[in-house]
Amino acid sequence: MLVSGYSGIGKSSVVNELHKVLVPPRGLFASGKFDQYKRDIPFATLGQAFQNLVRQILGQSEAELGQWRGALSEVLGANGQLIVNLVPELELVIGKQPPVPDLPPQEAQEPLPDGFQALPRSIRAEGAPACPVS
Repeated sequence: MLVSGYSGIGKSSVVNELHKVLVPPRGLFASGKFDQYKRDIPFATLGQAFQNLVRQILGQSEAELGQWRGALSEVLGANGQLIVNLVPELELVIGKQPPVPDLPPQEAQEPLPDGFQALPRSIRAEGAPACPVS
């Protein structure tokens, strides 16, 4: 879900209130906030949201962490290191990833959106811990 509007109108407050109502006690919630000083970093807000999610995953039991490790590794596949570059904490879940081969700039940017699409898919993947994702 995307919440947008003018600065200072209470977007964060609305999101925080929704979080309290929508997420059950064992659910996960990820959010990211646009930072005007990181405008030049592609996907910075999504990266922040996924960092939030990964921190919650790291706080789970070893058994649950193992489920996440398997689901994320399977879905991310060869894109693992690309996502770890933007969400460094993810390496603590899925482990060290093989380096990304050098590609021309145009091609190097293509897998990143696929990797971001893979993260929510892994959360919803069969066998992965249940988590509401919008």
